[in-house]
Amino acid sequence: MSTAPPNPPSNPPPSPPQPPYADYANYAQYQAYANSQHYARNAARTAQRAQRRAMRCHSIVGPLLLIAIGTIILLMNFHLLDSTRFWDFYRQGWPLILISIGIVMAAESLLMSRWRHCSTRVGGAVFLTILLLGLGMVAAYVSHVNWPAIQSQLGMDDGMHMLQIFGQKHQATQQLTLPVTLGGVVVIQNPHGDVTVNAGANTPANSQMYLTLDKTIYANSDSRAQQKLDALQAVAVNTGNITTLRLNTSDSASADLTLTLPPNVAVEVHSQYGDVTVSGRQAAVTVHSDHGDVHLDTIAAPVQATLQRGDFSAHDIQNSVTLNGRMNDVTLSNIQGAVTMDGDFFGDLHLEHLAAPIHFHSSRTKMEFARIGGSIVLDSGDLTVNNAVGPATVATRAKDIALTGITGDVHLRNSDGNITLTAAQPMGNLDVENHKGAIDITVPANAKFSVEASADDGEIHTDFPLTTENGDHHDTVSGSVNGGGPRLRLTTEKGDITLHKADGAAKN
Repeated sequence: MSTAPPNPPSNPPPSPPQPPYADYANYAQYQAYANSQHYARNAARTAQRAQRRAMRCHSIVGPLLLIAIGTIILLMNFHLLDSTRFWDFYRQGWPLILISIGIVMAAESLLMSRWRHCSTRVGGAVFLTILLLGLGMVAAYVSHVNWPAIQSQLGMDDGMHMLQIFGQKHQATQQLTLPVTLGGVVVIQNPHGDVTVNAGANTPANSQMYLTLDKTIYANSDSRAQQKLDALQAVAVNTGNITTLRLNTSDSASADLTLTLPPNVAVEVHSQYGDVTVSGRQAAVTVHSDHGDVHLDTIAAPVQATLQRGDFSAHDIQNSVTLNGRMNDVTLSNIQGAVTMDGDFFGDLHLEHLAAPIHFHSSRTKMEFARIGGSIVLDSGDLTVNNAVGPATVATRAKDIALTGITGDVHLRNSDGNITLTAAQPMGNLDVENHKGAIDITVPANAKFSVEASADDGEIHTDFPLTTENGDHHDTVSGSVNGGGPRLRLTTEKGDITLHKADGAAKN
C-alpha cells in the first residue's frame, strides 16, 4: 500500500536576516555612512539647542527680588524700618509676594512671546519663590512661639550669670552722698545691675541724693578683685539742672544701685541687665531697659517706659503711662491718666481700674476704651473685659472674647474665636463682626434698640419678638425692640448669633 507524499508548503520559508551593511560593498563603507548620519543628528540637536537658547529670555523676577531684599535690609540698618513690624507684616502678607511674582512672570511671558518671540527662564524665579514660601511658613510658625519665656526657662534671660566665667565672686558695699538740684533731673546709667530709686526728703535742706552701691565682681585673685572693686565707682556729672550718674560696670563687674532722692526730682534710668524699681515720685519717670523687670509705684507724674525683655508693672500712677517695646507680663492698676501701650507682648496682660482712656496696640490686638472700672485680662487665647466704658474698639484674632458690663458704643472685630458681650445701661451702638466663631449678646430686658443681624453658615436665636428669616445657610434678623434706639449690627460667618435678655427669658 503506497502513501501519498505530503503537500508542499504554500509559502516558502523566510530567508535568513541580512546584516545592516548588506547593501554596501564592504563593512568599512557602511561604517563611514553610519558615522556621517550620527554626526548629522548631533549637529541637528546642537542647532536646536542653540535656537532654543536664542529664543530664551532671562526673567526680571530674580533681580527685582534681590533689589527688594537689599532695600529692606538697608532700611532696617538705618532704622528707617522697624524689623518687628516688618516680620509681623511678612508673617501675614507673604502670599502677596507670590501673587506679585506670578503677575510679573505672566506679564513678561506674554510680552516677550509677542514682541521678542522668546520664552522666559523661570528656574531661578521658581527657586526664589519656593524659598520665600518656606520663609513665610517659618515666620508664621515662630510668631506663635513665646521666645522670651523659653529663654527665661533656659536661664538665658539674664546675662549676669555669664559673669562667672571671669573667676571667683567678690562683693563690697559703698555708700555715697552727692548734691542734687531740687526740681531737676537725675539720669542713671547702669549697664549691669539693679536700680532702685526711693523717695527722700523734699526740702532745700535735703538737696542731696544718697547712694548705696552693692558691688559684685569676678576675678581670679584677691588683689585683682580689690583693684576691680576700687575701680567700680559712680561718676556724677552736673549740667545745669541735669545730673548724670554713670556706673562704669563691665562684663566682669556689676553693681546694684539704691538711690534715695527728693520726690520732686525727675528720674531717667538706662539699664542693660538688671531690674528697675522706682517709687514715691512727684516728678516724671522714664525707664529704658534691655533685660530686666520694671516696677513703678506711687508716682504723681507721667511715666514712660521702653522694654526689650522682661515684665512691667505700675501701680498708683496719678498721671499718664506710656509703654513701648517687647515684654512679657504686664500689670497695671489704679492709673489715673491715659494709658498708651504699643509693642509686642509675649505674656499675660492684667489691667485694673484705669480712670482715663486706654490705647493698646500689638501685632495681633488693638484695643481702645474710654475707661476701665473693672479689669482687662489678655493672654494668648482669651480676652476678658469687665465694667468698661465706651466708646470702645477691639480688633483681634484667634481669641475668645468676653466683655461684661460694658456701656457706650462698641466696635468689635474677631476671627477664629467666639464673642460674648453683656451690655449695660446706658447702652450704645454695638457693631460686632466675627469670622469662624459665634456671637452671644445680652442686653437689658427693657432696652430700646434696633437690630440687623446676619449669620452665614449659622443660625440666629433671639429672646426678643423679632422674626428670623431663614435662607440657604443664611439667617437674618432685622427690626426694632421697644420702639428702637441704639443700633445693633451683628455679623458672623460660620457661627451662630444669640441675642439674650438680661433676665434670661426663654427664647422664641
